[in-house]
Amino acid sequence: MKKISMLFVAVILFACNGNLSPEELQAKLKSTMTDYLYKGVNYDSSKVKYRVQEVTYYIDKDYYDCEFQVFMSVNGGKDTVGGMRANISKDFSKVLRSY
Repeated sequence: MKKISMLFVAVILFACNGNLSPEELQAKLKSTMTDYLYKGVNYDSSKVKYRVQEVTYYIDKDYYDCEFQVFMSVNGGKDTVGGMRANISKDFSKVLRSY
């Protein structure tokens, strides 16, 4: 019974995210977050570079609840890896960053 219910949940989750495979969905979420970071207010791409390394997500009713590991490199040799959290709409058009 437990295996059947787990399979049912997996099928529901897969059906809810459209026709994207988990790998494609992760790539799309990373791409959306990268675009959001580069389109920030007063962003100067000559000074700061971002690379989204990893994403962990939960599929909610209206959005993807995501936590990202982001590598940030500042011109002058400084770099860091940190966590960012955001909600991304199902159509990938809106990003609401929490931290």
